[in-house]
Amino acid sequence: MRRWDSDERFTGIADASAMAPQVSALLEAMARDGWVTEAPEVHLLPHLRRACGSEWLLTRERLLDDGVYEVTVTLAGDREGVDVHRDAIRLLSAIAEAVFFVRQTGPGVFECVTGLLDGDSQGFGGHGHMVRLIVT
Repeated sequence: MRRWDSDERFTGIADASAMAPQVSALLEAMARDGWVTEAPEVHLLPHLRRACGSEWLLTRERLLDDGVYEVTVTLAGDREGVDVHRDAIRLLSAIAEAVFFVRQTGPGVFECVTGLLDGDSQGFGGHGHMVRLIVT
């Protein structure tokens, strides 16, 4: 099966095991009780608001019981030149730390894990955030 419109190989050049240790380290950190940091409205919200600029309106934010910080944005103007996927990642990159994972899980829904693993920073211990960005 083709992987994109002009794919003629139908297969890649390698597996991704070269980065498996880094992904495993993130998974291990995420499983640690208390790794998700409190008060995302203090730590993340100001950065997200600035990243919205005049193009996006941050219309809702709430911390869910499972620790996911859910943020909803809507376009402030017309859709000309808007690429929802790229713009969502640009918004989320405003809160990116040493480790940053984003996956689009549905139309206009982007789930992100970002944080520091132990040893990433001399000033801070390992911690992280889970963010669900909803673009309407």
